[in-house]
Amino acid sequence: MNVLNGIPLVEADGAELGDFLRTRAPSVEAALAESGAVLVRGASGDGVGGFQRALDALGFAPLEYTERSTPRSEVGDGVFTSTEYPSREVIPQHCESSYAGAWPGRLAFHCAVPAESGGATPVTDVARVLEDIPPEIVEAVDRRGLRYVRNYGSGIGLDWREAFQADSREEVDRFCRLAGLEHRWLDDDCLRTTRRAPGLAVHPRTGRRIWFNHLLLFHQSSLPGTLRTDLVGLFGEDGLPNDVLFGDGEPVPDDMVAAVRDAFDRRVQRFDWRLHDLMVIDNMRWSHGREAFTGDRRVLVSMSDLITRADLTQPDRPAPR
Repeated sequence: MNVLNGIPLVEADGAELGDFLRTRAPSVEAALAESGAVLVRGASGDGVGGFQRALDALGFAPLEYTERSTPRSEVGDGVFTSTEYPSREVIPQHCESSYAGAWPGRLAFHCAVPAESGGATPVTDVARVLEDIPPEIVEAVDRRGLRYVRNYGSGIGLDWREAFQADSREEVDRFCRLAGLEHRWLDDDCLRTTRRAPGLAVHPRTGRRIWFNHLLLFHQSSLPGTLRTDLVGLFGEDGLPNDVLFGDGEPVPDDMVAAVRDAFDRRVQRFDWRLHDLMVIDNMRWSHGREAFTGDRRVLVSMSDLITRADLTQPDRPAPR
């Protein structure tokens, strides 16, 4: 099997994507089990319908997207647009929903319209990233854990109705209770949630220790330009749409986050999307992000194989120094 920038590559030679995967699903799944990522290239297709047939062939049982952190549109049964942020913005590396109590085990991305320039979905092996992060940072994150603080309804970021796909406070209360998510209703119909979670995990199949969190995407230092100081000035330190602290509530220093970002930058793998490309990744082996782009870009995504924190064993913590 060929490899493109570290990702196993399967050539479809013009076959319709769904038909191709009905016959080649075992080899694609074997590549995914071995490497945690696979790219199918050179297929033909017909948009959402072809993508859904491909998902069926791969045994996807598409998940709902709840406790959302980014705006998306559902364009088919369990098929969503990728994050609808402005094209100039870069989305840092993250494992989907690693801030939540449950997340998808597999993600599938399908390129319906490639960008004119940029717009790649770079991916990174989070077990290898862990090897490159300074040990003192790994030890601090592992020992102290992380705390995700999210605010909904301020006019910046998502409204709680969109984030939780709910029409009433009672529905949100029920979701939070079942998901173990601390929450508090604020003035002006706003909501604040807090979740303390480990920053590391053990992959349930490989047994490898991995970096599994939303530190890069949610940390204040990821906000572009002067937006960070503007938002803190408007809403206060605890009022940002998304933030991540140490589990004890102390801020994670910017220089620590910068060191983690450098580790990801050294390990990132990227390719330029082509029309009808399909990439499937193991969401606990590979993180993903998005480059800025020009022109039109339409990448679809679907999620499957729900994993909860109760499904995981925790990594052995290093001995105190």
